[in-house]
Amino acid sequence: MTTADESEVPVPAERPASHLRSAAGHLGQARDHLSSGVKEARVDFASGVSQAREHLSSGVKEARADFASGAGQARDHLTVGMADAMSGSRDAAREAKAELDDKFEKLLGQSKDLFAQAEDLIRSRPWTTFGAAFAAGYLIARLSRRN
Repeated sequence: MTTADESEVPVPAERPASHLRSAAGHLGQARDHLSSGVKEARVDFASGVSQAREHLSSGVKEARADFASGAGQARDHLTVGMADAMSGSRDAAREAKAELDDKFEKLLGQSKDLFAQAEDLIRSRPWTTFGAAFAAGYLIARLSRRN
């Protein structure tokens, strides 16, 4: 005859290594999000520069055509083309910055959540966490000595 204690199946405690792998996965995702944000910002910036180049090019073409009829008109068109080019590149840079700021804020929020989870894990299982950190440090030290 079994008692209530004998019939209970022990539930294995979660392993800190799985939490560390999960945290590493979250950090990898955060790095990927930041990387994609930077790539998108670069594309947006390049597009803005391309637009600025087109505006400047059109301004120069107009200025060349008008130069024959008057140097004053050519100078005015070039100034307008350059102002449009500067305005276009500023707008593109502002949009890229706003998008990067949004992605950075999201990433910062995710990293704060991740650190809070790590902190909770450390506080709930300090000895287990210390052992895992010690083991990781030992392995890193052993691997670095080989090189």
